[in-house]
Amino acid sequence: MAAESLNIWVRLDPQNIDVFNKIIEGYDNLALVTAIEPALGQLLVRVTPDTKKDTLRLLKHLPFPIEIVSES
Repeated sequence: MAAESLNIWVRLDPQNIDVFNKIIEGYDNLALVTAIEPALGQLLVRVTPDTKKDTLRLLKHLPFPIEIVSES
């Protein structure tokens, strides 16, 4: 059975997208990042119910500011 996917929409400085993606990739299987509007720094972070809490904790402690626009 496939795990349910949840979405976290974030916005950050477009210059930080590459570093953001590398940080998320460094936490193997924590989340999947999709650039929605890279020029505006709008990203979609897909998580599972099991990884959502850890992902949100990580997002709040990055070395640059991000805005969590919404969660679903």
